[in-house]
Amino acid sequence: MTASASQSAEPTPRRGLWPGIAGLVAGGLLIAGYALAWRMPDIEEKDAVRKVVAFYRKDSNQALSETQVLLLLAAALLFMFFLVALSRRAGNRSHLVLVGGTVFTVFLMVSALAGNTFGITASHSEAFQVGPQTALIAILLMDIAYGATIAAMTGAAVMLFALWRVSRDTGAVPVRLGWFGLVVAVLSLAGPFSAWFTPLLLAVWMIAAGVILIARARGAREVSDGAAGGHHR
Repeated sequence: MTASASQSAEPTPRRGLWPGIAGLVAGGLLIAGYALAWRMPDIEEKDAVRKVVAFYRKDSNQALSETQVLLLLAAALLFMFFLVALSRRAGNRSHLVLVGGTVFTVFLMVSALAGNTFGITASHSEAFQVGPQTALIAILLMDIAYGATIAAMTGAAVMLFALWRVSRDTGAVPVRLGWFGLVVAVLSLAGPFSAWFTPLLLAVWMIAAGVILIARARGAREVSDGAAGGHHR
């Protein structure tokens, strides 16, 4: 009875279909969200205040903030569903996967909210005026958002390092996917120098992992259906 209980607790490929879809969609939303972020003004230049004011005075850019925060928050929620499936395959390193993935999710949400609060407030509050003085608030919030992105990718690095070890030790994670994750993890440790593009690399990794989970789930279903058909014959 103990053996059968432990076997039923082990992850099966068929259980990866919906988590795989979640990872695939989360990766796509993450790419879309950060692609929108590239339209934000550069706040490191001398005329940053002028650029921020000009940017947020446009209604279309205020709507852009609302769109971006929704995309990133949806990506974070779907990633948590995907993360559970990853942890099942991590064995005795599942705690590292869960902790690293949870840190990534929390700080991704913080980054999304901080980086877009100014635009959302300007869009929905008549008392809040976009000007040189309030633009300083936007610059501060964007700095906080970038710091949160650095923290998020540090958590992602822990998760990816653990999954790389799993790919080498047990093969529960494909070797190529593990090595790709290792590259993303190493780049993520560069902190402020790499956080502007490593979320996009992580999103590509998520899409690849989601596709693999979906393919394995469909393959397991075909084998199961074939075995059931042979048994009935």
